[in-house]
Amino acid sequence: MVGRGSKGAGTLAAAVTALLLMPRAARANGAFPNGQSILAPADRPGEIVLATNFGLVATEDDGHTWTYSCEQAITSFGRLYQMGPAPTHRLFAIAQAQLVYSDDDACGWATAGGALGGNTLCEDAFVDPSDGTRVLAAALAGGAGILYTVYESTDGGATFDRALYTAAPGDLVTGIEIAASDPMTVDVALSHGPEDAPTLARSTDGGVTWALTDLTGAVGTGQVRILAIDPTDADRVFLRVLTAAGDTLAIVTNGGATVTTPLSFGGGMGAFVRTSAGTLLAFGSDGGSSALYRSTDGGASFAPLPGPPPILALAERAGVIYAATDSTLGPYAEATSADEGASWTPGLAFSQVAAIQPCVKGACQSDCLMRAQQQQWPAAICSADAPVSDPPGATVVVTDGGVASDAGTVVLLHDASIPAVVDASDVPRTAYGCRCATTDARAGSGWAVLLLLAALARGRRRR
Repeated sequence: MVGRGSKGAGTLAAAVTALLLMPRAARANGAFPNGQSILAPADRPGEIVLATNFGLVATEDDGHTWTYSCEQAITSFGRLYQMGPAPTHRLFAIAQAQLVYSDDDACGWATAGGALGGNTLCEDAFVDPSDGTRVLAAALAGGAGILYTVYESTDGGATFDRALYTAAPGDLVTGIEIAASDPMTVDVALSHGPEDAPTLARSTDGGVTWALTDLTGAVGTGQVRILAIDPTDADRVFLRVLTAAGDTLAIVTNGGATVTTPLSFGGGMGAFVRTSAGTLLAFGSDGGSSALYRSTDGGASFAPLPGPPPILALAERAGVIYAATDSTLGPYAEATSADEGASWTPGLAFSQVAAIQPCVKGACQSDCLMRAQQQQWPAAICSADAPVSDPPGATVVVTDGGVASDAGTVVLLHDASIPAVVDASDVPRTAYGCRCATTDARAGSGWAVLLLLAALARGRRRR
């Protein structure tokens, strides 16, 4: 990171410290309101959807105005939000260990059925990038034997019947994904066997047959989770490897015959994206500070980028990088970059939400007023007849971790001299553009029950 003058840096550091020490009363499910993941559908150029721990905040005019949809009973503790392809653009989330979906931009939600009903708990899901009617879900079934099973839906996630893959007793499924360039290729990440070996299970015939590759020799004994399958090369998989020493990016090709580990973090890895141009961006914690790395050679090498904002998740559309940013460490919750991460333009601050989404105004009134009372945003947006208007605010660009101004107004941004991530535990376990991992900090949710059942199945605690 490039340093600044001591006086300016000291003033900014003091201001950021004061910001971090301000009272934070607003809560969502017991947590300070914050983002989780970000969606930027390619065929909806003005739409951005920010998944948060209190619902969805969305814009249809490229960030000029934002509305919010609160968490409803069915979406309480929602996580792993994703959007299916055209024409339906069905929204999916996992809430209270159930897969839920919406066909009307989060106005109403339904719960997936079939094999996912009863005492089956859903851990992960993935919609086919080329066919929105095909959805995979990894579920943990109770009963005589607790087993992870990957099920397939052919009706857009409404029902799941066909079991594609059933893990061995005691195995832990940590991620699933369908290749965009070859929908018959499916990858499942596992902790496998008595040694919890990091393993990649792969099918190239749509789930009829599977080949398992033990990655221990290449990545060690850490747990592996799928970051992404390269959208142009079904045989190239990006993995996050979790170890006691920190997280590592692994790239697997040739069905697991070739594995490289070009990037490691001293702490946790929080976000990853491969752009349409092939550039790779990876964000995490290194030496107690935020770290953003970029590769322009397909992952052969990575170079650090100075002064990144505190990123929670990444997505890309038409050359623009979209980031969900940590609002506990700065005044905004979303940012964009037009130069592959070299500089960032802050976008949404939760205080700038203009209105409740019209279709859920009645359902979200109480939640909205509670948040206004806790000073998350003005009470005026909760009015039944509140207009959706462009909120005031200067346009600011983050460069080199400092501040920039517009029309003489200086806006405080993340100070690169202050660590944005204190340690690996502070890096969120969900990412978007990058489905890095699962959220593991929601005590009392169905996810906690799922983890408990998994632990019982193994007879020992897993990471």
